[in-house]
Amino acid sequence: MRFLLVDESREFRTAVAGMLRARWPAAQIEEWEPREQGHPREALKRHEYAAALLYVEPDARASLGWMADMLREPMAPPVVLLTDRGGENLAVEGMKAGAADFLRKPDLTGERLVRSIEDAVREHEARRAERAPPTPSLQRTQPLDVARIGAPLEGGERRIPGYRSLRKIGEGGMAQVYLAERERDGQQLVLKILDPRLRADETFFRRFVQEYKLIAGLQNEYVAQIFDQGFAGAYPYIAMEYLAGGTLAARIHEGMTSIAALRVTSQVARALEVIHERGVIHRDLKPPNILFRDNGRPVLVDFGLAKDLRAQTTLTRHGEVIATPRYMSPEQCLGKPADRRSDLYSLGVIFYEMLSGRRLYEAEGPAGLVYQHVHGPIPRLPARLAGYQGILDRLLAKAPEERFQSASELFAMIAI
Repeated sequence: MRFLLVDESREFRTAVAGMLRARWPAAQIEEWEPREQGHPREALKRHEYAAALLYVEPDARASLGWMADMLREPMAPPVVLLTDRGGENLAVEGMKAGAADFLRKPDLTGERLVRSIEDAVREHEARRAERAPPTPSLQRTQPLDVARIGAPLEGGERRIPGYRSLRKIGEGGMAQVYLAERERDGQQLVLKILDPRLRADETFFRRFVQEYKLIAGLQNEYVAQIFDQGFAGAYPYIAMEYLAGGTLAARIHEGMTSIAALRVTSQVARALEVIHERGVIHRDLKPPNILFRDNGRPVLVDFGLAKDLRAQTTLTRHGEVIATPRYMSPEQCLGKPADRRSDLYSLGVIFYEMLSGRRLYEAEGPAGLVYQHVHGPIPRLPARLAGYQGILDRLLAKAPEERFQSASELFAMIAI
């Protein structure tokens, strides 16, 4: 791999080069001294780089102008910004100008640098792949044997008609999830097979049908597409598009930079804007329900608890706890009606986790979490992240009227 490193400090360039070679021993690193060599556009014309690292000078506008020039080159690599200072304003400006990431020198470690570059390269390559003709899958396997996850289907049928399994990719208490293939055209998708006991639950059955109705006709890059929904014997199943980029939960576990957290938050806000405009609130927004496409774009999944605000009926039993307590809004915790601002509160909880790598509230059991959401103080971010506190405070306000009033309002503030 070849990298372009643009920074005034020889010592810093040497340190960064060492971090890069620790991960890629054969890396070719071109160090560029901007005061002596000027604009690095000539370097971009000579070589193709996996990534460029660009120091943001005290006059950020000049550096961002350089980056904009770099990104106009035909073979422009992703650009990661390096700065001595922080703050959400500079981060947002950098990302709006096209930066792949934004790293503060005082906090820089080899692990953080490598993760940032790998994410930037992966997203860059995925965007290139989007422009290439799709390659159809030719893989074939045996029909999905649901006997492995419970009793045989009614009538002795042991497969979900029309699908072939490829491999199991997840499971929970009430479902098994497979990467599968549609027999008629070979398209890969996700097949979610639920516990057959759920079919006898009238409320579940109505939610199951509603989920398909709510989003089946919604064609949007931020919402997972459902291709099919039904029953194979007693087994409820959903066939939805395959999202190969993994879950937000996994990315939080690996660690995220603050600008990556800001980018995901802005994109999820755009996704919420899409469903809210259709009169739908998710009501169960959490990291496992946010997946990623190959190009890094987040996608909302699992609308089993979603509510159609236009509907005149409710699918909530009296006293029933809806959603996941760790991400519930105060009004949900109190059993009050939830609107689009409840989804924004849940997004605030997720934003805090992305920024800090910690849970918003720690408590023993759901009751303790409910109490914290209703009465607990909003945590303070560490000094290096303090610039994001204002956004967080508005997202996590206890009273809905004190939050952002719409996803579009949030998106307009932090749009990347």
